[in-house]
Amino acid sequence: MDSLFSKWQKVINQLGNLPHVSIVLEPEMKNFTTWKVGGKALALIEVRNEDDLDQVIFSCEKEGIKWKILGRGSNILVRDDGFPGVVIKLGGEFSELKREGNSIEGGGGVPLSRLVSFALRESLGGMEFLVGVPGTIGGAVRINAGCFGGNVGSLVREVEIREESGERKWLKGSDLAFSYRYSNLKKEGIVILRAIFNLVGEDRKISEEKIKRFSSLRREKQPLEWPSAGSVFLNPCGYSAARIIEEMGFKGLRLGRAQVSPRHSNFIINLGGAKSREIEYLINWVHKEVYTHKGIWLEKEIELWL
Repeated sequence: MDSLFSKWQKVINQLGNLPHVSIVLEPEMKNFTTWKVGGKALALIEVRNEDDLDQVIFSCEKEGIKWKILGRGSNILVRDDGFPGVVIKLGGEFSELKREGNSIEGGGGVPLSRLVSFALRESLGGMEFLVGVPGTIGGAVRINAGCFGGNVGSLVREVEIREESGERKWLKGSDLAFSYRYSNLKKEGIVILRAIFNLVGEDRKISEEKIKRFSSLRREKQPLEWPSAGSVFLNPCGYSAARIIEEMGFKGLRLGRAQVSPRHSNFIINLGGAKSREIEYLINWVHKEVYTHKGIWLEKEIELWL
């Protein structure tokens, strides 16, 4: 641990002169995740341009410090003892939106809520199904986020990425192998800088009605009153993970302040004051029991930060 902090001090010294970088030391990750659990990271660093992003990543890698990009903190589980690395948030130019014809270009750090609102104001339709999804453009493109029959990948025209080498390139949506909760950008070291979405002109009132309908469905089907990270497991081919878990009798199963949601059994909710270890234990228990008794391997949709 002393060696880690010694390396981290070197990183801090290298970043001290970057005017557009803000650094929060030892942030409690429970304050930055939708599950509201997780211990401290070394630092939370917000970068506002590509040069500063390069410098932060270069400095971390030079000293052997782990780093991860944080969007809105959904779909991740940070352990109680924290994340032994640097958490990077994309702000500044990575949080900008602009319209080009019937397309929208947005930075990787743009919350999906802002993207949906921007499309509505511009009378562009096609992404209403994303209302209420607690993610960012970068995270949504990376995992091909979707719900209610729609998915982000179907809208993507191009994506600009920073490769592990530091090189930047634009990729066509057709090159990204989008499938159910997958793209070929789900690799360590790749940062999604911005994306361009193809939309269609739409009457604003029609879009507003779609948004109301999707919002109503989300409230009806999901336990929005409690912190969660969305669906815990991917749906196996031809099956519903929620239905499998419910058939096992695990709906409402509780450990401490963590619970398999009584409303949607593929959600694990924080009833207030839950520990990451309680959530992780429930995830592993459900996974093991389903495989043991049904022979179905439930693949996790959430990502454990180690």
